[in-house]
Amino acid sequence: MRKIIVKVGYDENLSKIAERYNLTTKILSTANDNIKEVEEGDYLIIPFEARAIHTVRPLETLNEIAQKYGVDVDKLRSDNNIIAPLFIGQQIIILK
Repeated sequence: MRKIIVKVGYDENLSKIAERYNLTTKILSTANDNIKEVEEGDYLIIPFEARAIHTVRPLETLNEIAQKYGVDVDKLRSDNNIIAPLFIGQQIIILK
């Protein structure tokens, strides 16, 4: 099982974050010392099973990455909470 750390954004809660990563709130809470609530700016450990973790290369686009792994670009954007352009060295999770 791999893990990543994410920062809680504005108007996010355990339920929303768990849903984004296809987890239950119980799994997310357990992975984070049984927390019950989060606040903007908190950091959470997200346990996940992934096919791969892709590191963005110069001039690479999200469409190219999605095509390489045979996944939907919108799902890739949603799974990784991507709201801005990619940057070199950014790690993209390719979920099962």
